[in-house]
Amino acid sequence: MILSLILPLCLSLPACRSVPGAEESSAASPVYSPRAASHEEEMTLIRADSEVFAAVVRAQLNAGTDEYPFHIDELRYDPRPYGTRNGYPDLGAGVQGAAPELYFGRAAQTAIDQIAENRKAILNLRGLPEGSPFNYPQCGGVRVPQPPPARRGTSRSRPVNVHAGCPKKPESYVTVGLPLRGQPEGLRKIRDSRGEYVDLGGDVWTTLVDEYFAGPNGWSHIQHAWLFKRSRWSGRLDLAATIQTGIVE
Repeated sequence: MILSLILPLCLSLPACRSVPGAEESSAASPVYSPRAASHEEEMTLIRADSEVFAAVVRAQLNAGTDEYPFHIDELRYDPRPYGTRNGYPDLGAGVQGAAPELYFGRAAQTAIDQIAENRKAILNLRGLPEGSPFNYPQCGGVRVPQPPPARRGTSRSRPVNVHAGCPKKPESYVTVGLPLRGQPEGLRKIRDSRGEYVDLGGDVWTTLVDEYFAGPNGWSHIQHAWLFKRSRWSGRLDLAATIQTGIVE
């Protein structure tokens, strides 16, 4: 009855319009598209990336065993930013203000390829091998508990080993994100790996470093933000702080 009263009224009023359907609404919704980088931005990004990546490698090679970053014996780097084909994270950066498009326009694939080539040259100069992602689908994380023993009378005779599909020897590879100018907002007012609050000034650069490990006892994935500050004396970027931003085990 209510519908029969409304319908004639709508037909008689020119301003009365129907509610848009789902397809019409989605078509009208704006879609975010990152701004393309200019040629000058791409050149700046390429130079900054080479300097930051070289600083990451230098800091890792000088690392010890008492505090993060730790020394890695089986050290391999994936030369691609974030370890992806297009040089950008597949998912969100996970840290407020850490999206690379906030600092530079989105670089063309040719620029990303040049970044990867420059990284390969840095690794070659240091005598470090390139590393590609490994995949052990039958290997559980290092924190995954072993299942309880089977009850009597059940068909399962052998205990299940969640790490049976893990590699016999430790393996690792590292990915390094694109350089971010300054200290992202999401990394302020929180403690770093040493338990200290970090608030850096001057010429500061940040990048996300992901470390992947696999061994007989399982696999793990840890992400840290590495913050570098340019030294007034040497002029180079030195590691100033690291902040853990994610861990999966």
